[in-house]
Amino acid sequence: MKRIKLNQKINPTQKNVLSPKSRLFVKFINLNLSEINEIIEKELTENPCIEEGVDENSVELENFDNLTVRQHEIGANEFNENIVEDKSANLFDYLLMQLNLIDTNEDDKKSLYAIIRLLDDDGFLKYKNHEIADVIKEQARVEIDDIKIEELILKAQRIFDPPGIFTRSVKEFLILQLELSNNENLPIYSKIINNHLENLADKKFNVIAKDMHIKTAIVQNCLNIVSELEPKPARAFIKINNQEFDSEPEAYIYQTNQELVVQVNKNFKSIRISPYYQKMMGQANKIDSEVMNYVKSKIDDGKTLMKTILERNAIYNKVLKVIVDIQHDYIIKGDRFLKPLTLSDVASIVGSHESTVSRITSNKFVSTPRGLINLRNFFSNKIDSHDETSSVAVKDMIDELVRTEDKNNPCSDQELKKILEKKGINISRRTIAKYRNILKIPSSFKRRNK
Repeated sequence: MKRIKLNQKINPTQKNVLSPKSRLFVKFINLNLSEINEIIEKELTENPCIEEGVDENSVELENFDNLTVRQHEIGANEFNENIVEDKSANLFDYLLMQLNLIDTNEDDKKSLYAIIRLLDDDGFLKYKNHEIADVIKEQARVEIDDIKIEELILKAQRIFDPPGIFTRSVKEFLILQLELSNNENLPIYSKIINNHLENLADKKFNVIAKDMHIKTAIVQNCLNIVSELEPKPARAFIKINNQEFDSEPEAYIYQTNQELVVQVNKNFKSIRISPYYQKMMGQANKIDSEVMNYVKSKIDDGKTLMKTILERNAIYNKVLKVIVDIQHDYIIKGDRFLKPLTLSDVASIVGSHESTVSRITSNKFVSTPRGLINLRNFFSNKIDSHDETSSVAVKDMIDELVRTEDKNNPCSDQELKKILEKKGINISRRTIAKYRNILKIPSSFKRRNK
């Protein structure tokens, strides 16, 4: 297997590929409306050459449907100076940035991409290797065995940030942190964590010491060290990923007869270049050159800000219209009608990069006839079926089958599999069990009336 390593040598021309205008655009597609308004307010306070209001000299924010958007695409070597400082970046974006910097073959990158998408909100990988292999084969079209997967995961645990991402449990994560820190007591601390983590948390030092035939002081020192470790790999991202909706929706989706109309929300202040300072620019010969340079710089800043807002609206408009067109039935009728859709699908249609679509849809909401919907809810993987049913739709079907089943004779996973096959959905019994666990549905034995 080819050695995986992070590129340490980055060409200077690659490091600064994005211009200030491009960096501003990348920042703006991450922000929600409240955050954009904050930036506009700050600019109105600090830039004397712009003012609030709309006239013939301002940028008309309504007329962006046909705007040609600059392609601020994020290539493999352009992530490093953008996403890390972006507080709105989510775990997926952060790991994707690092994936693009890893020096390895294409199949490994595809496999790691599929594995990243399997992480739960805490950053743990809760799937067995054979399940991961099935996902990689289906999504990445890469044949990979269990041993190769384990090698890939072990290496990823050590080279990706946050350290220990891709571990499978709190115990494994704690031990890996000790290993990465070269803790001299790793062997004994690992045994304590593996065999007595709950006792350690409850400070039952004597119980642990007696069972392991070690001194109580060693156990106490272990607790001191472990208490300083992170309990979950993605804890720093959890607040961001699970944040409550505290901004206006990015768009309003209305139903007119059977048609859906998308209206992008433009509820932020309009700004224009001050007529006073525009007039000043026409009198350059009468004004000190240093003053003129300052005024020109501030006017350029204002124009860049207005153009960036236009471009943000334009790309949001394109992406949202594509999503609404594809997920028309889901918006009106519910989960059962969600079609398979990935970020790369939308990116290819709008002619953008997948990372751009990821930023647009991260922690954003739209108002629909069924209420507020997180934009990420529109995406789902495909299940092998005659009508390309999504995994979300299949989960909804399983949930309904269980709710309406005879509780005296509940359906086993195998029976659920046969029912779904009659509906044209080919899904393994193992996958049904996985979906049932996700839905917190007990086994047929536990569902049976006693």
